[in-house]
Amino acid sequence: MRALTIVAGAWSWNGGGLVCCGVLVLIYIALRTWKSSRATLCFFAAEALIMITVCSPLDALARQYLLSAEAIERVLVALVAPYLLVLAVPKQSGIPRFHPDYRLSWVAGMAPLAAWFMPHLLNAAVASNSIRLAEDATLMAGGILFWWPLHSPFSRHRIKLMPTSLFYLAVATVWCSLTGLFLAFAQPGRFTHYVTGADTLHIADSIIHDWSLTREYDQQTAGLLFWIFAAFCLLMEVMLVYLRWFNATEEGAAPDSAKSRETMITDIH
Repeated sequence: MRALTIVAGAWSWNGGGLVCCGVLVLIYIALRTWKSSRATLCFFAAEALIMITVCSPLDALARQYLLSAEAIERVLVALVAPYLLVLAVPKQSGIPRFHPDYRLSWVAGMAPLAAWFMPHLLNAAVASNSIRLAEDATLMAGGILFWWPLHSPFSRHRIKLMPTSLFYLAVATVWCSLTGLFLAFAQPGRFTHYVTGADTLHIADSIIHDWSLTREYDQQTAGLLFWIFAAFCLLMEVMLVYLRWFNATEEGAAPDSAKSRETMITDIH
């Protein structure tokens, strides 16, 4: 209980994260995209999520104690926040018609997601504030590129709902599953920062003995959590793709039905 109390109070001002949030606000104002209430709501939801993620106890645990906390934070920064930021760009917003190839967008989103889990990169990121900032910026930029072909503000630049979008998301789900497996079954002890990291909150013994999160068990939990949360985000988007496709099919069928009725009436007369 004492450890939970300490963790609950471990909020901190993350300078790099707050600077990124400020830059996003300036960009948002400069692009004059606040005229859409839906877009504005998505933008400030993304801002709130980023600020809470980088300043909350979750970040403190991810930096010093638990690889599983790092896995959860990775999904929030690389998938959830970028998704909201892409939705925050309203249709016909006046933004230059940025139209990357969807294959490059997939690689830009998925490659950093797995690369920053490589032991040498992750150990460097949690040990250095500047590298950590570069990690977050890379993940967020890659996430925006990943979601762009699905939710571009210019509808004709979006990839086809069927089958391209489903294949796009299915391959991403498989990739995240393999990343989770690698994380769970990598050789224990390769993430050395979590073995010899600083114990500034003095809760390391409590995590191991009271929470039963040994280094090996924490690593396995991290792989499982990353797989579950990443797959949940991607499969939810699959359901939305099916919904959009169904609605588009219904809208396309309505004019055909009306035309058929008009033809029948003409034939009767």
